[in-house]
This record gives sequence, structure tokens and C-alpha cells, in this order.
Amino acid sequence: MTGSAGNAAQWTLVDEGWGRKAADFATLSEPANAREYVALHQALGVGPGDRLLDVACGSGLAVELAAARGATCAGLDASPRLVAVARDRSPHADLQVGDMHALPWADGSFDVVTSFRGIWGTTPAALTEALRVLRPGGRIGLTVWGHIKASPGNWALAPFTLANQDKVDNQAAMVSLGRPGAGEQLLTESGYQDVRRLDIPFAWEFADPEHYARALAATGPAYEAIQAVGEAEFLNHARTLAGQRIRDGLPLRAEILVVGYLATKPVALLPGHDDEPTGNFLGHYPATAAAEQLRTDDLEELGYVMNASRLWGRMPATINGLFSLLRDTVRTGRLTLRQRGILVTACAATLGDSYCSLAWGGKLAKVSDPQFTADVLRGEDSSLDPTERALANWARAVAHDPNRTTVDDVQALRDAGFDDDQIFAITTFIALRVAFSTVNDALGARPDAELVATLAPVISNAVTYGRPTDIPRQS
Repeated sequence: MTGSAGNAAQWTLVDEGWGRKAADFATLSEPANAREYVALHQALGVGPGDRLLDVACGSGLAVELAAARGATCAGLDASPRLVAVARDRSPHADLQVGDMHALPWADGSFDVVTSFRGIWGTTPAALTEALRVLRPGGRIGLTVWGHIKASPGNWALAPFTLANQDKVDNQAAMVSLGRPGAGEQLLTESGYQDVRRLDIPFAWEFADPEHYARALAATGPAYEAIQAVGEAEFLNHARTLAGQRIRDGLPLRAEILVVGYLATKPVALLPGHDDEPTGNFLGHYPATAAAEQLRTDDLEELGYVMNASRLWGRMPATINGLFSLLRDTVRTGRLTLRQRGILVTACAATLGDSYCSLAWGGKLAKVSDPQFTADVLRGEDSSLDPTERALANWARAVAHDPNRTTVDDVQALRDAGFDDDQIFAITTFIALRVAFSTVNDALGARPDAELVATLAPVISNAVTYGRPTDIPRQS
């Protein structure tokens, strides 16, 4: 809401207009923006784990609402007096006074950047700074005024035109991003991709003309009008205008068109691997610290980078979270490595997932033998004991059609010695493995040649389904 005045030398002047009545703005004006804040946060999918920066954060209501969704928040505004209010509201947020053309955070610090009518057509370079502090693949969401003259509530902005003509002309230039194609073009030229325009719900509501006049007077554009005609004249004009809009028993209401833009920062390619095959249908490996950690872990443990890691490097926190959940099910289910191997190979074979069949076939062979593993992959259970046979049958049933399981199937697990908590954990384990296999298979992740080379032929020969083995590569 309170952006830079247009260049680095002028940003400190913003506080004169926006900060002079900080308490009025925070309590009388900003709460009416809540619909706008909530709508954009929802469109961006803001939630737990997101590191979010609000540019031109004003008195910080948007920061509060983002934190309520689970985000870890930071904000910047040019007005020290508004930032003081924001800090009072959100003492744990990282809230700074400064110029949005020189953000005081390192490259790639945030997952999400927002700006609510704070980045304008007159401040395009702020988008470049926002791009810098976003991580690769990070999201940006910003709002701007739409077609004000076509808005049913355009009357509420009319007092701003009391300003001198040069100020009014500048206000028109500021809101130019709301014109069709303007925001899309600027975001694309600034380096963003996947740009999308959306309509944002917005309505100012006021108890009475006095409330409206006082709330409006606390804004920056109003200050420019006040400089031209004086505060008494501005307030009188606003009260008179609002007096014509009184509705019996209802608040004054001004619905104004607001445009939102969503976009993402492109995922860069890992230096030195621009032409490296990915082993899946998607593009090259993302250059993020978390993705690089997956790569490093594979190289240290295996000596090569798995195609699954190349794929999941796009959302490393998700794959780490998935395997954390799997570990929870293993603990609750009290599952041995051999039992997990039986569950995964039986599940993967039923799904037709060659990758997990081969990967876990190798693990199961280490705690049994290759022929035993090949039998499980083929659905031949004669070498399994009754407990193992119950696990294999349940894995196949859940993977094939969970709607066809019966109480007798569950009773078979009880008869095999598993209690109900273990049965729930075992079922969840299978479901999570199905989810992992589904993503890998749908996006074309192929079994690694290096993996297959370590397996006994009886295991690899048993896997006659799914994606073919990848070609060897240099890691």
C-alpha cells in the first residue's frame, strides 16, 4: 500500500503522506482491505512452511493474516510510523523500513512475495528486486486498482482528484498496471513466468460519512489532495460526497475493481548440468540448496544421482516430508526391513511400477535372497510364512482396488498377529508408497541403469512391466 515514490532518493518522503495518520489508517482504512488480502493469499496457496515477504506492508494487517495461515513473515515499508504499527501487531515478524528497490534480504530468501497495491506502473524496478529475493520456483502475487471508472464504488476515490493536476496525472500512471495486458507484460519482462491475471474481491465499507472522510484522509493520495485544498476542505468534500450514499440501516459501501497477478520465478538449471538427461519427462535439475542436498546425499550414498531425486528435487521439502511420514508408519507398525520389502515389492508389482520394484527388490534380496524376492514380485508366495503372506496379500489388495477390501481381509491381518494400530499404520504405509509410485510413474521416472546393474538377474528378469531402464549417465 505504501510503495516507493518512484526512485531511491524519494522513498523516504512516503512517510509524509502515509505515516502522518498511521493509527487512523491502521484502524479505520486498512481493515476494509481484508477481503483483498485473504483472496490473494488463497490464490497463492500460502500456508505452513512458506517464507513470505510483503512489499509495501503498511501497518501489517496482510502480514498478520499470512502468519495466521502458517507462513513465516517479513515485510518492508517506506513509512517508519506504519512499520511501528505493523511491529506492534506482529512482534515476531521481520519488519523493516526501507526502499522496495533495495530490499535488505539475500537472494532466494522467500517462497512467496506479495504486494497489495504497493507496486505500481511507476515503480516497475521493484519487481526485479522481488524476483531477486524469491527462491527459484517461488511465487509472487500482487494487486493493483482495476478499471476504476467502471467500478460501482468509484465515488469513494473521487476526493483524490482535488490534488494538483500533476499529482492526479501521476496517480493515473500508477494504476496503469490494471489495464488489460499491462501487468502481464511487465511481469514477463521482469523475468517471471506462468503469469496469470485474476479478479480480486474488494469493497470499502464505512459506518457513516465521518468514518469515511477520516479513513480516506489517512491515505497517501488524500494527503496530496489536502496539500492542494487544505484538510478542512478535503474532509468537508468527503463528508458531503458520502452523505449522498447513506443507506438506512446499512454501511456505506464502495465496490471497486481490483486486479490480481500471480506468477512464479523460473527454476534455474544447476550449473554444469544444463545438458544432463533428467530421467523423467520434466526439465533440468533445479538450482536450489535443498535440491542440491538430495543430489549430494545420493552421490555420497550411492555414487550416482537417482532419477527419483532428479524429479523430486523440484519439491525437496515434500519428498522429505513424505519419507518422514513413512518412518512414522514404520515405527507404529513395528515393521522390519524384510516386512517393508515385502509390502513395497508386492505393492509396486501390482501397480506396474518398475522403479520401486527394482529398488526395493534389491533391498529385500539383502535380507532374504534373490529368488525369494523374484517370487514376491511375480506374486508367487509359497516361500513366504503366514505373516508375510498376509502382508503381501494386503499390499496387493490396497494397491489394486481399496474399495474391494473386506472385513475378512482385515481379520486375516489380525490372525497373522497384527493389532489394529499396526493395521492402520501398515495401510497408511502402503498408501504413501502408492502416492510416491504414482508421481514417479506419471512423470516418467525411469529405473536407474546403475541400480539395475547391482541386481541379480533373477530380480531384474521378474520385472517385465513399467518404465524401461534408463541409459547409464555420468553423474
